[in-house]
Amino acid sequence: MSRRALVIALTAGAILAACGGGGGGGGGPTDPNPPGDPAVVTVQLDEFSYDPQSVTIDPGQTVRWVLGGSDPTHTVTEIDGAFDSGFAFATPGAAFQRTFTEADRNKTFNYACATHSDCCDMKGSVRVGDSAPPPNPGY
Repeated sequence: MSRRALVIALTAGAILAACGGGGGGGGGPTDPNPPGDPAVVTVQLDEFSYDPQSVTIDPGQTVRWVLGGSDPTHTVTEIDGAFDSGFAFATPGAAFQRTFTEADRNKTFNYACATHSDCCDMKGSVRVGDSAPPPNPGY
């Protein structure tokens, strides 16, 4: 192999490695759901609200809640106990996520911030499938 061909092969290999290989798409092990991934729906926690407040997704999609502000006392707590982030939002940008499965199809998950649901009406919902019932009033 000529020196030029070797340089080209090594360069191509380095580029493929930096891009995560070929054909697989998606993120590497440090970011399994990069921004813009259609399988991930992001909900921002801002001050005393979830934005958007309600989302409708398909089974297999993930909802990722991300702290946009700096209040570490927020939670994402489903009212029937299906999921609870606890106090996972210690710093701006901290996230909690849940993947909704086929078993969740046609269900609506109403959730609230355990700290701010009563005082500030901080509530939201995830509808899994277009046939899921509407969220509870206020969610």
